[in-house]
Amino acid sequence: MALKPMDKRNGFDSRQALWAAIRRMQTFTLRTLREETVLRLDSVREYVVGLEKAGFIERTHESKRPGDPVVWELRKDVGVEAPRVRKDGTQVTMGDGCKNMWEAMRILRIFTARELAVAASLPECLVKEQTAIDYTYHLCRAGYLKKSGNGYIFLPAAYTGPLAPQIQRTKRVWDPNQQKVRWRSDEEAGNDER
Repeated sequence: MALKPMDKRNGFDSRQALWAAIRRMQTFTLRTLREETVLRLDSVREYVVGLEKAGFIERTHESKRPGDPVVWELRKDVGVEAPRVRKDGTQVTMGDGCKNMWEAMRILRIFTARELAVAASLPECLVKEQTAIDYTYHLCRAGYLKKSGNGYIFLPAAYTGPLAPQIQRTKRVWDPNQQKVRWRSDEEAGNDER
């Protein structure tokens, strides 16, 4: 099943909604967790299995007979942002480069794409210069950055929160802090030139 774009979700159909419910309830079953969202049971189960394998939750009651629910309890609360895990418990790293660039922009204030790529790179997450070029292009279009010679200036007034703006496949800039699209590509807006 393909994921809906972030701007098409309603807040009850995401792993973020599941994580918020887990944090609120502390102890839960698949059924009680499913009742908090509009996700299908198999989607809820997949995320719960991943969280369990990653050590965020733990089974506290095994079913003894068919029909008895398994009860889980939150063991590792890492805050509001939902852990990004696969079904096997490994961490999802897609998007970490953008997160690192978003944080680096606020620190650097004035930078080139190359400087941003270097500042945002970590041993476990190397950011390519081309990735930084693409990200800065889109963030400039969305009003977070201002072009200055060969580089960019981060506009502090455009800081909307800790979550990095996302470039969607449709070439739109989605701001998860504001829960809205900040810029659409020329196919959607009809007036942009690259």
